Amino acid sequence: MSWDSYRDNLTQSGSVDKAAICGLDDGAVWTQSAGFNLAPTEVKVLTAAFQDPSNIRASGINLGGTKYFCLQTDDCQIQGRKGSSGVSVAKSGRCVIIGTYIDGQQAGNCRKEVETIRDYLRNRGY
Repeated sequence: MSWDSYRDNLTQSGSVDKAAICGLDDGAVWTQSAGFNLAPTEVKVLTAAFQDPSNIRASGINLGGTKYFCLQTDDCQIQGRKGSSGVSVAKSGRCVIIGTYIDGQQAGNCRKEVETIRDYLRNRGY
């Protein structure tokens, strides 16, 4: 399966600046946008936050060298913000979908696109 097409669907929507899809269990990066360099430790901290969000609530969300303030989190989604940009993260059964937005893009639209891909992948066993 090529994960690049799912990443491209996100970024070509006009609502997502950069995107990545990572394994939920091991934090491996399956695909990521050019210039969105996720460190394995960043992904592991992020995936662990679905079980215990206290770390990202206290310290923020670090992804690709950018630190976001954690706005909202629960067992299937995480929202973060830095100024007029932010990040939306959604968890499916086997992976995590990450989308960032920048000034001029809307947080709600980014979240909708990320959750649409999450729902699609979840319905296909991912």
